Amino acid sequence: MFSIKFLNAWVLICLLASCGPAPLEIHLTNNLDLSRENETVEISLSELPKEISAMMDRLGVYDPSEKVFLTTQLMDTNDDGQMDQLIFQPELSPSSEKVYHLMEKTEEDSEVEYCFSRIVPTRIDDYTWENDKVAFRTYGPAAQALVEEEKQGGIISSGIDCWLKKVDYPIINKWYKDSEEKGISYHEDHGEGLDNYHVGISRGAGGLAITGDGDQYFVSKNFTAHKTLATGPLRTLFQLDYADWEGPQGMIKEQKTISLDYGNNLMKIEVSLAGTERISAGISLQENNGSVMDFNNFIIYNQDHFNTGLSNVIMAPKRHFEGYHIQNPGIKDQNHVFLDLKVLNEKLVYYVGFYWSESNQFSDHKAWEDYLNDLAVKIENPILINIK
Repeated sequence: MFSIKFLNAWVLICLLASCGPAPLEIHLTNNLDLSRENETVEISLSELPKEISAMMDRLGVYDPSEKVFLTTQLMDTNDDGQMDQLIFQPELSPSSEKVYHLMEKTEEDSEVEYCFSRIVPTRIDDYTWENDKVAFRTYGPAAQALVEEEKQGGIISSGIDCWLKKVDYPIINKWYKDSEEKGISYHEDHGEGLDNYHVGISRGAGGLAITGDGDQYFVSKNFTAHKTLATGPLRTLFQLDYADWEGPQGMIKEQKTISLDYGNNLMKIEVSLAGTERISAGISLQENNGSVMDFNNFIIYNQDHFNTGLSNVIMAPKRHFEGYHIQNPGIKDQNHVFLDLKVLNEKLVYYVGFYWSESNQFSDHKAWEDYLNDLAVKIENPILINIK
């Protein structure tokens, strides 16, 4: 019996290592009349034979039509010390099918962490994240403690900050290091972009709130704990925990899991949320010098941002989307457009991002809108996966 099991395992390994004619095949189907690229396919390792998952660090995703290996990333999504997911980004033509092979790699993946995130203890516990298109940050417990201790330099806010990039390479570590060691301010543009987006106590670019009567709304404070689960090359993934906070009808429990993938202007925010069935994600109206555009299940806020164009967006899957509303009392940091969301079984998913005109990532605003409309369709129609 032992020899038969050993023989079966050896045959399987040989097939995967290309010493046989039939490597494991990943069949992908694109049912949309849209091309698919920079869209991440997720393969759960638990769905693969144990003999395969045990040697995943040696395997890659091979495109036989192009004779190249794709960039892949193994991830431990639950932080238990074991890799449990393989991700990659295929290129699929409209209404097409394509087969990839899972086989032993003959080349190494890119080492550049285009998708990166980390805690920044030298900057009062900021948590920052980025990819090749966009960058963000939010505020941690040290910043909250400064305010509560009536000291300078702190902030109490669960709003989300935008860092505006002109370049596709990582800038987080560079900007913080230049600021700390050379006194070079990342609030000024030195050729790579800058952080000149104001958050304050607002929702910034996608923070959550429970809106009440009139102009009242309820929010969490700074995150209390963080966990970095993955960094690049294709995805950064992390968790933020929040202290229970008071809503209009009781206490709210909140935890966010945030992912940002290569080539995407929007991040995905998955929220574990108890204590409410309705919540909203807000975009600060800043200086009230912009305009709101609403689409089927997303909103855009376009504004004149220091003589450049900044377009923030919040998008939700249809199952969570309920509408939108504007609260604009004309008070600093309290003016927002809100996307209204439905919490299902204490879970919520929404997407947040932006486009800055100085990045030249889109030819014009129409191209940006087309990108978002296509993305909304793709979210509802993921790439179909069949492993043989």
